[in-house]
Amino acid sequence: MKLREYHIKIHSISRFFIALILILISSMLLMEEYTPRIENEIISILQFLAVIVTSVYLAHLIGMAQVKVTFSKQGLVHTWKRRFLFSWEKEIIIPWEIVDNYLFHEDRTLDSFYINLTTKKRYKINQLNILPINDDFKKLIKDFPVLSNKYKLGTDSNIEMKTIKEDKSIYSNKGFKWLLYILTIGFIILLLTKILNPESKTTWSSLGIIGTGLMFYGTMIKERKENN
Repeated sequence: MKLREYHIKIHSISRFFIALILILISSMLLMEEYTPRIENEIISILQFLAVIVTSVYLAHLIGMAQVKVTFSKQGLVHTWKRRFLFSWEKEIIIPWEIVDNYLFHEDRTLDSFYINLTTKKRYKINQLNILPINDDFKKLIKDFPVLSNKYKLGTDSNIEMKTIKEDKSIYSNKGFKWLLYILTIGFIILLLTKILNPESKTTWSSLGIIGTGLMFYGTMIKERKENN
């Protein structure tokens, strides 16, 4: 089979959050020291949002690396086009014979792709989904289930080959479902308390954040149930 190449931008979560925290703290200190106090509440909110958006974008650039993932007869090859900051990792080669299963995990801010190996190790790449990124990450996710098995079954190995299947997601886990049910009940109690007692310390913004989070994970559970 011919080579398949995917050019992908991936993120180091630790580098992203460290950079984000440092940039936010530095920005706030500089604003406090060198910018005049703004009395207009709307302008103040817009200024704060501008700092947040700029900080997230800069942290995204700092925490990002660029790689080329290649499917070949020998295996999956991970080649660094631009490494993470302060990283000297070498090229990664994974023979198809040791690929066990895979999983694509979606979260509110991050998408992750895992390949579990028979050696008990794991290949993992992450990508932030809060910003538009033009690369081949989604194409890799789409192609992997079919192409990986074609390459694996086409290897010249004497070892009996098992089909590469999708691993179980946390969204299919009963414990996660029960946790979501409990959190939903807690959210309903907080919402009713706020409606009946407007002076409650619980803010509408925090209820909105919690509510959207519960809706997102509820949607993920529903999609997993429909796909199984």
